[in-house]
Amino acid sequence: MTQGVILVTGEVIGDFIPRDGEGRHYEAVLGGSGFNAALALARFGARVAYAGALSTDALGRRFRTALASEGIDASLVHDSARPSAIAIVAPLGPGGVPEFGLYLDGTAHAEPEGTPRSCPPGTIHLHATSFGATVGPSGEATLALIESAKAQGASISYDVNVRASVLPERAPATALIEQRIALADIVKVSLDDLAWLHPDWSADEVVAHWRGLGAACVLVTRGGQGASCHSADGLIESAAPPVAVADTVGAGDSFIGGALAVLARRGLLGPNLALATRGDWQAALAFACDVAADSCTRPGCDPPRRSAVEA
Repeated sequence: MTQGVILVTGEVIGDFIPRDGEGRHYEAVLGGSGFNAALALARFGARVAYAGALSTDALGRRFRTALASEGIDASLVHDSARPSAIAIVAPLGPGGVPEFGLYLDGTAHAEPEGTPRSCPPGTIHLHATSFGATVGPSGEATLALIESAKAQGASISYDVNVRASVLPERAPATALIEQRIALADIVKVSLDDLAWLHPDWSADEVVAHWRGLGAACVLVTRGGQGASCHSADGLIESAAPPVAVADTVGAGDSFIGGALAVLARRGLLGPNLALATRGDWQAALAFACDVAADSCTRPGCDPPRRSAVEA
């Protein structure tokens, strides 16, 4: 890998999205939080590498082609003879909020050697996302990868992205998630995630707890209400531009990709993250909200190009 690369790890999933209101006709689109975040970062101009397992089946080959076409370094991809993992997305409810039925057992997602445990030289930042970074073989490997990246001076971001159907019960799931939060510099979480993890706490109480664990910045997405940034510089809020929502698939991945891309362009990843000012966080949050909203106007995760939505 070249110097100054953002390394992304997390699940790669073939999303079967309904193309009618009754779920009779589905389209297979490329998704999964790891793939989506890498895609967003690449489209926003960052140098990106993806680490994880990809099937050698037809769907896996589509993922490889997409990584190559977007300029994403796939040298850390592990080839798996297992089939691709898939998700069946239920017909969308109000606001385009998706429900996922995940099919992971026996797939490339469960490949024991799929995720590297050591961070390659040249990595300026590691983004670890969702259940692929939290549970199972990939979750265990990701924890080692995070520790390796920190030892090399890379900054770390972690997207909580709760998928309760593939997590253990609430208490052990929360312990696993907060183990990773304690190692992260930037944590991205939604209001729904916060409510699931700590149903008896307010959002502000959870954020304060996580900052006490060691997270320098917690980014909270609030759907159509925008997002907030909680750091040593205090509370920063940004509104979401009004859009006609097709669905919200991948909006959170576009959001964190946007925030990290702004920090990368300003030279504020790695050890320099500590130099980020309130103005830097404001710019990152505003751009993240803009690109997440734009992504919601198209089905599936389809983040805009940087040229379409400038910071």
